[in-house]
Amino acid sequence: MRPVFVVAMVTSGCGTAVHGLEPTAWSNVVVATPGDALVVDARPGSAYRAGHIPGAVHVHWTELTQEDDQGLWGVRPDAALADVFSQAGVRPDEPVVVVGSGPMGGGDDGNMYWALRYLGHPDVRVLNGGHLGWLAMGGAEESGAGNARVVDADWSVDDGALATTDDVAGWPGTVLDVRSAEEFDRGHVPGAVWFEWTDVFDGELIASEAAVRARLETAGVDLETPVVTTCRSGIRAGHTFMMLEALGVDDAANYVGSWRRWTAEGGAVER
Repeated sequence: MRPVFVVAMVTSGCGTAVHGLEPTAWSNVVVATPGDALVVDARPGSAYRAGHIPGAVHVHWTELTQEDDQGLWGVRPDAALADVFSQAGVRPDEPVVVVGSGPMGGGDDGNMYWALRYLGHPDVRVLNGGHLGWLAMGGAEESGAGNARVVDADWSVDDGALATTDDVAGWPGTVLDVRSAEEFDRGHVPGAVWFEWTDVFDGELIASEAAVRARLETAGVDLETPVVTTCRSGIRAGHTFMMLEALGVDDAANYVGSWRRWTAEGGAVER
């Protein structure tokens, strides 16, 4: 099982202790201070510059994906993706806490989580409640562009975290579409199960493990089988990938490119 952590208290990359939301315990989720972790802010640059957790560095989800040579949407080449994080000072041997915009961020923090896990980072955590939750609990912030260090790092890509169109067409478990009901009704991968990605939240916070598990199972998701997540382009699906890992799904994968790529490559459509 790949490890996942939703944390409530973190320390910044410069080592200053900062405290945020009260812990909500999950059986396989660490909620204690993760030590000398680097905070990565996944929100838009304008929001980061207006105010962020002291010491946090910035990487936006738009830096993680792009169109390929055929004009199809997908994850950036491995070397380019690794360079994005190295330029921000992210190392695979240092714990990372990702901060996003919670249910209002379109999956920004979870997609960042997925990208780091795809690159083989073993210790990625996400701040439950995101930056707004941080402020609501009295967390400090600073403004400006920040001072990211540049590091050299060796990454080990986990190919199993990324699904291709062929993988999805022959997927042995659950194909999970996490778009809105309206998007799903307009067309989806044949046999896909629908579960909107925001249904894991209670307000601004991720719900309890029992609640998230029950909601997924009620929607028809078999958590004992491999699950591939899909949305429009793979961003919201990255957040649900994170939640599946939190629930202990060993064979979760994210179909980056998702509906845009599926239809462009001639995948069958069910309505």
